[in-house]
Amino acid sequence: MTRTGIFASEKEIEEIRHARDMPCIRIGGHLPETVNEVCHRLALKHGLPDIRGYYGCDLSNGEFVTA
Repeated sequence: MTRTGIFASEKEIEEIRHARDMPCIRIGGHLPETVNEVCHRLALKHGLPDIRGYYGCDLSNGEFVTA
């Protein structure tokens, strides 16, 4: 795991937790974002470069990480 030194806000951490805890239910023909997709989208929003795969987030401190 590589730490990026970039951190999610408290609100973003809650968004990630919500995605993690959401049951996978199909509504209106498409699935909601996965927790991986949410973490990656938020990491890119913070200016991290696009990578192959997904960014993750250490929920103990909000730091974005890569594999």
